[in-house]
Amino acid sequence: MGRVPADIVIANVNLVSTTTGEIIEKSSIVLKGKRIARAGRISDLSRHISSKTIVIDGKDRYAVPGFIDLHIHIESTLLDPVGFSKIALKHGTTTVVADPHEVVNVLGIHGLKMFIEASRELPLKILYEVPSCVPATDPSYMLETFGSLLDSRSVEEAMHLEGVAGLGEVMDFVSVIRADREVLFKVKAAWDRRMVVDGHAPLLSGEELDAYVAAGILSDHESTSAGEALEKLRRGMFLFVREGSAWRDLKALLPVVRSGDCKLCAFVSDDVNVYDLFTKGHMDRIINLAVEYGVDPVKALQYATINPAIRLHLEDQIGSITPGRLGDIVITRRIEHVEPITVIANGDIVYYEGEASRQFKPTRYPDKALKTVNIGVDPEALQLTPRAGIPDGSALVNVIEVSPGSALTKWRILEMQVSDGEVKPDPGRDIMFISVIDRHRGSGSHSAGLIKGLNFKAGAVAQTIAHDTHNLIVAGWNRRDMVTAVKRVVELQGGIVVVNDGEVVSEVELRLAGLMSVKEPEEVFREYLNMVDALKKRFHLDFESFFMTLALVSLPVIPELRITDRGLVDVAKAKLVPLITEESKR
Repeated sequence: MGRVPADIVIANVNLVSTTTGEIIEKSSIVLKGKRIARAGRISDLSRHISSKTIVIDGKDRYAVPGFIDLHIHIESTLLDPVGFSKIALKHGTTTVVADPHEVVNVLGIHGLKMFIEASRELPLKILYEVPSCVPATDPSYMLETFGSLLDSRSVEEAMHLEGVAGLGEVMDFVSVIRADREVLFKVKAAWDRRMVVDGHAPLLSGEELDAYVAAGILSDHESTSAGEALEKLRRGMFLFVREGSAWRDLKALLPVVRSGDCKLCAFVSDDVNVYDLFTKGHMDRIINLAVEYGVDPVKALQYATINPAIRLHLEDQIGSITPGRLGDIVITRRIEHVEPITVIANGDIVYYEGEASRQFKPTRYPDKALKTVNIGVDPEALQLTPRAGIPDGSALVNVIEVSPGSALTKWRILEMQVSDGEVKPDPGRDIMFISVIDRHRGSGSHSAGLIKGLNFKAGAVAQTIAHDTHNLIVAGWNRRDMVTAVKRVVELQGGIVVVNDGEVVSEVELRLAGLMSVKEPEEVFREYLNMVDALKKRFHLDFESFFMTLALVSLPVIPELRITDRGLVDVAKAKLVPLITEESKR
């Protein structure tokens, strides 16, 4: 009412109303404390201004609400929550829902508490979901050696932690469909507190999808076709349209995104690496790509603002520039191509005209979070190449086929050459060795298999990013380079290492849980960029593509065939299968 002066006044902007789909020209926004007091055409703006009021001239630019990412794994950026928040805010993101199941798989519930503590003073609102599947599959299936276990009692206790908003993606859809009491009690723990429950149901259809939804799991980010997305929307699921660094589903889902008014649609990033975060952006990247694909700019903005807010039951707090809501505002020259110039979060100016206007305090992490790689044996003693059980000739082999850019794998049965009892790789068909090694318990447990389609041309690559258990995964053309890569990863206590002819070609150190760097984000980006550039110049490798593809090969909940430290996994049946087979897959 103008009885006390505003803290911030933004004048002369075109206000994007995400609640009505309008653009209200010649608008102003009045902020007091963390919240918006007025927004729209204000004739008597001067009565809100005193000598202490910060007045921002919008210069006829556009004011849009801060962007919301409903599903992200911060660990996949290779940055800790503080480093991630710096870059995400610069690109206009003011709220994220983080599922920290990567760090929790390594460090247990301590990892969640560590993230919550690191996020406490940040201007970026990070809402956490308690991971539902740690490990990703029921331990009784004995599909992999895991680092941590969160049972239903642990999940229920974690629901009371500050900043927790729901239950993370329920990946073990097999257990849900089987009505396993343990997983259903986890869902119930969230419903009892009126929290959201997020899903993960690739290719689930028909009565199995009905059962999954009826269990109380009301969102999914794994749709890779318009038909799959429409079936899930018809069942009342919130469709998370994923456009990450490796898993890019927006184009395939355009028929759904562009048609009509998809009230249950929202953009999410899921897994985005530091390279894309720096060079392309975060949610602004997805919004801009959608507009390039022909989505109306205001509609694209709604998918990253008000729709996510509604999903979280927080439309009374975020998602629109309206009275009483938190002061999360992005100013951009255009909405046809969003480029955040000024970013305000919780009524605090974080970036002004592209420059940071506040400091971010780094977090100190305990030693147990920085020393997590323990394979328990000398890498030289590992059998990283597959044995066939016959001295010479050929054999039918179960082979994992990947397609960079897709989270799915294909199960191939291929005839492979055998020499001295070892199945040989086949460069002509792009089939190379792959192995997963337990890095949590020092058990020495490891596997040996074959992977097709990775399009990797150097000698070997090893990394401690291997969803979701994050054991050490290594792929290569020869045992010598694979062993060298494993040794270096252990020395670094986590990271990504590329080796060729016995020489370390490039590496990125990731000491925090073996997943993230504790360095400044700019330094992490430089390390990553150096690796990308070195591999492109020397080996013509598309690093971003194979890195994320390799990281998912050990996740035994996405069809069809995967590999863990225990061996090859038939995802549909949740059981181990042999490397050598004489029968066709049924």
